[in-house]
Amino acid sequence: MLAHQKILVVVPARGGSKGVPLKNLRKIGGISLVERVGLLIQKLDWVDRAVVSTDHPEIAKVAEAVGLAVPFWRSAELAGDQVGDIPVLQHALRATEAVDETQYDIIVMLQPTSPLRRVEHVVATVEKLIAGNFDAVWTISPTDLKYHPLKQLSLDDRGALNLWDKEGAHIVARQQLHQTYYRNGAVYGLTRDCLLNQASLLGTHSSAVVIPEFMLSIDTEEDFAIVEKHLAMRENQHDLNLNNAAIKETHSPGSKVFVIDIDGVIASLIANNDYALCQPINKNIEMINALYRAGHRIVLFTARGSMTGIDWSEITRQQLTDWQVLHHDLKFGKPAADFYIDDRMILLDETSRFI
Repeated sequence: MLAHQKILVVVPARGGSKGVPLKNLRKIGGISLVERVGLLIQKLDWVDRAVVSTDHPEIAKVAEAVGLAVPFWRSAELAGDQVGDIPVLQHALRATEAVDETQYDIIVMLQPTSPLRRVEHVVATVEKLIAGNFDAVWTISPTDLKYHPLKQLSLDDRGALNLWDKEGAHIVARQQLHQTYYRNGAVYGLTRDCLLNQASLLGTHSSAVVIPEFMLSIDTEEDFAIVEKHLAMRENQHDLNLNNAAIKETHSPGSKVFVIDIDGVIASLIANNDYALCQPINKNIEMINALYRAGHRIVLFTARGSMTGIDWSEITRQQLTDWQVLHHDLKFGKPAADFYIDDRMILLDETSRFI
């Protein structure tokens, strides 16, 4: 229970799948998709009930092994590939309430096919749903402006090429485009009224949690390979953070602490602050790494997202890993400003005397 709201988590995991047979039982890093979502739910101590909606006995067995309940079976009518999420969730809610003899206030759908979701994504979704008194809250991701709706094209039956939207003819620069988003499938949170009375996943008063980091809902064999790669990179970053923490503990008392900005120092400056497009400034990275190897503590402090509220943490951490920037700590929340004044400020070129 959270804020006096009874919360039911539903994991839809049917056995049929045309793209990848029994994909919900497929393993990534030795853990099946159903197991992954079950292990994540174990970290949510405010969940009142977590159930799996399935028609397959092996999925049910694996789900129960990680603490997910199977109090009902999904009927054949609800197990086809043309069945939407709404009837599946409605059935799961009604069936669980009948078994539990209680009523749930909030339903959270966690599809096993989104294994890149994090605990904080689920927490942020449910907290926003409750705090904003919304009908529903989805997790969404920013659409790359190269694929903006106003830049899309269509081909008719005769092969004639046209703009998908005629307003696209007026777009001459990306600065004219307003950011659009797509559902990434990581988390759906909705109220009982939204699901049963409005019969909708979106509702009339809804909002979203924006996830700028890479998200993918698995549909194909290629998707499995992509997700496996990203999970491996995430684990490498975790190991790097542990190493950084260990170095911090053994830091030399006589060394200096350098607080370094990211954009314009480590990463190239990009119009509209689309940080995913930044490129490394390798000369400066080499100097920072030299300071790190000389025994100094490197703290990276960035204003990314401080004006927009967008979470750039995952992209930033991945860039630092890819660019091999050695550092002990990464901090967000630096206020965005036109100028910074500090009595201890020096240029990166002046740090050579510390190496």
